[in-house]
Amino acid sequence: MFSHSRLLTFEQCGLRYKFRYIDKLETEVERSVEAFLGSMVHETLEKLYKDLMFQKLNTEEEILEWYNERWRKMWNDGILIVRNEYGPENYRMMGERFIRDYYRRYHPFDRPRTIGLEIPVKIRLDNEGRYLMRGYIDRLAYAGNGVYEIHDYKTNGSLPVNEYLEKDRQLALYAIAVKQNYSDAKRVKLVWHFLAHDKEIVMEKSDEQLEKLRKETIELIDRINSAKEFRPRESAICDWCEFRSHCPLWSHISRVENLEPNEYLNDPGVKLVNRYAELVVKKKELTDEIEKVREAIVKFSDRTGSSVIAGSDVVVKVWKGERIKLPGKNESERVAVEEILRDAGLLEEFSTIDAYGLSRAISSGMVPEDVVKRLERFVSRERIERLYLRDVQKEE
Repeated sequence: MFSHSRLLTFEQCGLRYKFRYIDKLETEVERSVEAFLGSMVHETLEKLYKDLMFQKLNTEEEILEWYNERWRKMWNDGILIVRNEYGPENYRMMGERFIRDYYRRYHPFDRPRTIGLEIPVKIRLDNEGRYLMRGYIDRLAYAGNGVYEIHDYKTNGSLPVNEYLEKDRQLALYAIAVKQNYSDAKRVKLVWHFLAHDKEIVMEKSDEQLEKLRKETIELIDRINSAKEFRPRESAICDWCEFRSHCPLWSHISRVENLEPNEYLNDPGVKLVNRYAELVVKKKELTDEIEKVREAIVKFSDRTGSSVIAGSDVVVKVWKGERIKLPGKNESERVAVEEILRDAGLLEEFSTIDAYGLSRAISSGMVPEDVVKRLERFVSRERIERLYLRDVQKEE
């Protein structure tokens, strides 16, 4: 049975999927601090609404006290913190702010009516039952008149744009489950609470959109089940991956990051990369110096009128020319150039409007003078210089 997170893992990185769901590798990293923060905030909001269902309305201070006690109890050193400039206390205080903002925005939490928390759902994607998915709805609410609301809490720092939310699969799959399990469901609203921004975003999927998602999800499951290779895919997620030390993309970093300084500097890979970095810096310095000397040679040629300049064992030939610069493909002037060439019967010859080819044709007199004059207002000319280095013996 698949889940949204399982499908998402495969899309993000095939090898991570294999390590987690096929090989079932155990790791020293329990989870990331971001995942831990999300879990603690979810548990706190679940506590808030669960108590309310038993007619107990926690005060803001009571629910924050519960959150902090839960944080202290569940925290352990196996939780991964990628951003070293921030400590556990920074993340704990972030969670406090999320809960405080949510409490003040939605108090007294009775609209719409909550009918379930952390509800386990099964999603049937086909009539035969070969494609089943499972998940948990953070909070399911009923607004009346056959309108259900699926509420999801997000603690990530970024605020996704509508395009991202329209492609979000998780809540849309839950909408399919709600329609399957609640015969009176006429509409299902998807509600995201982005707690870091104190922002609520509501969206609704049509039956046509849900049907399209159902078919796409079946296709993805078939692709996963038939996969023979599970290749790693490098992305920003790698920094938070619990299997980083097992991944071939990061195996060297994982092997050397805990070495003593002397051992680290003597590692063959570290030596090679350090040497490469030195050479890249030198190359940039040489490139900058070469360009300065090249400009000086061109100026010397302009000043003296010499096109061949002697060195000790070599000479430099300076070639100076001019090329036409055409308007860009999306510029209105481009259309005018095409019209002029079409009127002159030359558009077919320069069908791709190649600036180099057109420049050569004009220079060699292939383009009539009247056409050149008409083109002048739409094209610009720029000077170019090229330097050719030759041995003296070859010149002789």
